[in-house]
This record gives sequence, C-alpha cells and structure tokens, in this order.
Amino acid sequence: MIFKKTALGIFNSREWKKVFDSKDITQTQVLVIGAGISGLEAARLLKQNGIQTLVIEARNRTGGRIWSVQSKNGHVLDLGAAWLHGVNGSIPIGFLSNPLWDLVQQAKIPTRSTTISDVQIFNMSDQTIAESLEIWFDEYIDYIEETTKLSGGQQSLQQYAETFSTMKNLTGEKRNAFFSYLHTAIEGNEGIEMSKINAKNFVDITGVYYGVEPVFHDTGFHAVIDYIAKDFRDDDIRFGQIVNNITYDQDSVEVQTTNGHIYRAQYVLLTVSLGVLKGRQILFNPPLPQWKLNAIDRLGYGLMNKVILVWDTAWWNSANYYFMRISSKPSPFGVWANANKWNDRPALFCFFIGDEANRLETLTNEQAVEEVRNALQQMFPNQSIPMPIDSFVTRWKSDPFSNGSYSYISQHQTYEDMIYISKPIAHKLLFAGEATSQEFYGYAHGALLSARREVTRLLHVYELPVNQSRPTSWSTAISPFEIMIIINVIFLKLLSYLMN
Repeated sequence: MIFKKTALGIFNSREWKKVFDSKDITQTQVLVIGAGISGLEAARLLKQNGIQTLVIEARNRTGGRIWSVQSKNGHVLDLGAAWLHGVNGSIPIGFLSNPLWDLVQQAKIPTRSTTISDVQIFNMSDQTIAESLEIWFDEYIDYIEETTKLSGGQQSLQQYAETFSTMKNLTGEKRNAFFSYLHTAIEGNEGIEMSKINAKNFVDITGVYYGVEPVFHDTGFHAVIDYIAKDFRDDDIRFGQIVNNITYDQDSVEVQTTNGHIYRAQYVLLTVSLGVLKGRQILFNPPLPQWKLNAIDRLGYGLMNKVILVWDTAWWNSANYYFMRISSKPSPFGVWANANKWNDRPALFCFFIGDEANRLETLTNEQAVEEVRNALQQMFPNQSIPMPIDSFVTRWKSDPFSNGSYSYISQHQTYEDMIYISKPIAHKLLFAGEATSQEFYGYAHGALLSARREVTRLLHVYELPVNQSRPTSWSTAISPFEIMIIINVIFLKLLSYLMN
C-alpha cells in the first residue's frame, strides 16, 4: 500500500478531490453525513447493493476520530483510535470474532499484538504487588456484579473502588497501585474519571471482545479507512460540507450546509459524533423529539488526549508495551504507551483523561511537551531526557467536528437511552456511530457494527429498492442469526431492567 503525506501531515493512501463548494441542489437516495468508519462502511454496503449513496464530510479528510499522521522522521502515528480492542468474539452477542479484525485480515493490514499486562511499573518499591493487580481488578468487577444484582443503585465505579479497597485492606503503596491500575484499565478506556461512570450500567452493558489487542505495525489505523473506501470514486465523498440544518418529513429529508449547498435525499444517515449532537450544532426542523434529546443529553461523552514525543532513536531501555506510573493521584502521567515495542517507532505516548485532558487543551504545545518531559525525567532519574525531534498534542474537545473523544456510561443514563440514541426519526432520519452501539459504545468496532445495523434497517426493514442487477447479500451487513441474537439480547436486557 502506497501512502502520501498531505500538507497537513495526514497520512492517507489516496488524494481526494478538494473541498466541494457549490450552491446547487444535489439529490440522492441515501445521504450519509460523516466520513468516519461508520459513515464509510454504511456507504460501502449501500453502494454494493446498488443504492445511490453520497457521503458528505465537514473535514477535509476521511476517518473522523481515526487520524493517522506522519512524523518528521517518517513514522506513522495515530492521534485518535489506535487499537483493535480484542480479536476473538463475544459469544453471547453472536459473533465468533471481532468484525473489525475480520476486515483487517481481509485487507492484509499488518498488526502487532499487545496486552495490558505487559507493563513496566514506575514508583513502586514492592514489585510483588504487580502480581496481584489483575487479580484485584477481576475481584473488583465481580464484587460490583454481585452487589448490583441485589441493590442496583446509582453508585459510581469510584465509590465501589473505595469500598472494595477498604474490604481488601489495600493501604499505602498497594492502594496507590490498585487505583493506578483502574486509571489505566477503566478510565483509559472510557475517557472519563470513574467517579462519573455508573457502576451497575457499566458491568451490565459494556461489551468486549476477548484476546490480544493489536495495533497497526506499519500503516496506522487509517489503513482500515482506506480499505473500506478503496472502491469509492472521487465524487462519492464531498469534503468541507458543514451541516447546519436538517429538515425532514414523512417523504424526504433536506440537508443544508454552511456554504449554502442543499442536499435532498429519501433517507439520511447521521454518523456525526455524540459531541456534535450534544452541542446542538445542527438545527433540526421539526425539532428532535424529547426522548431523543434526553438520550443525547444523558449519555456520557468522554475526553482522552495524547501527547506524543518522537526521537531519532529510543533512549529508554524497556521491552514493555505500556508504562504505568504509581501515584496517590494517578492522573496525569499515569498511562503511557511504548511505540518502540508497539511498532518499532522511537516514540512515547502519554495519555490525558477527563479533567486532565481538558486542562491539556489550555496549554501550548511547548508547555505540554515540557510537562511530559519533566514526568519522564522523574520516571528515568538516571537519564537525561533529550529534546524530541517531533511532537503531537491532540485537542479533541476543541475539534468542532468531534467535540470530545468517545462515549461512556454516565451516572444518570439508562439502557433505554442507549436504544433511543439509535432509534430513527420519522422513518427517514437514521443514526449510526460508536455512541449508538448498545454493546460496543466507545469502540471503532461499535461504530462499524452500527453502520451495518442501519444498512440492514434500510435494506430489510424499510425495504429500500436496490439495483437488482447486483445481488444483495446478508453477508455484507448482518446475518439473520446475528440479528436474532441481538434482538434476544436487547429483550433480555430490557426485561432485566424492568424487573430491577
């Protein structure tokens, strides 16, 4: 695969047409808003089935929150999504393997497996504690599951962690290590502090895939985006299309952009981030119903930012995938990734989560780099930390087209909210994206599956007429067996919710 670097440092395998600028009217069967992984996957499947489909994108690139860049010394780095979270299936949900992993295998994209247990721990004098961390974590999750079966309630993960650590008599360094591990394993995945995550909903709703967690060895995550869009024509995606108004009724949908262009479609699939919906950046006419607005407002939307430092060579001597810095206050500087072990890049990733991620966005690049270098100096006191030759500081909250990173289980949301967020409006306005995935919210494979869900709805529920010269195939979307499993799981979840 041949990659080209654009003027912005975006690492794409193809150059798309420039920003579309016209005040004309465009008509299409299905209009997909957003060229992230869910929007492109939906468009790919619809086009395979002969549906006239157009994708519009506010940015001047594809990928959305998947964003691969190239450093000054030629290394590919992911500013957004970076992992495939597990390769094996979650059998209760009906998949034998992670569908995103299946796509990566089809595309023959090189990856390297990682595991969270392969971690170098700093600031801990008793290294035997490390052997207990995974055990304590499993016991902690079991404790929440057993307790919430009986009591339910609105307690947060933080509250349960405090109670559990007291029960286990975890004090001093053991307590610091336990909470630092939770910061890495939970807050790092959710993009928010545990004090803001509902414990019962977290253990009841969260879906996972099991096994190793690969990263992309040579290409960056954007290789998946390029593979999905490999058969698209240049005019299948229009860039620079910032949607500000959507008018809909029982017959059609009209979408207006800030540059004055109008799109008319039989159906519109919205794949914008939850942050955009929360920010009311799009005016709907008529307004979205209150049940949809309530779901949008109650769902959590977290923030994770990265500071990435790149050197000519790796000056640190570590064979571990991750660094964990033990402290009475795990954030910031608690979670690190060693790209030298990941994919042979002489770079270190420092992750900022929740409130600290917000604080990072107020700093200049120079201030952020200096903070991270100072933290490294404390972690490697016997070495002089050289100045990096390149650096990247992400600011996903300040990005108007993401307004944050990914969704999480908030203190006040319900499972009903997770159903309502994905429910269509007037049988014309459909919703996809990671936040609309009941089981796999926050993950790229959740976004992928949400796209397949909505394509299945369009083709087999709304019975959108297809080009009969092209065979339709359930295998391109979701199989009947998988749909049956999903329906059963949702029914059981609702039943459990009502009984509690």
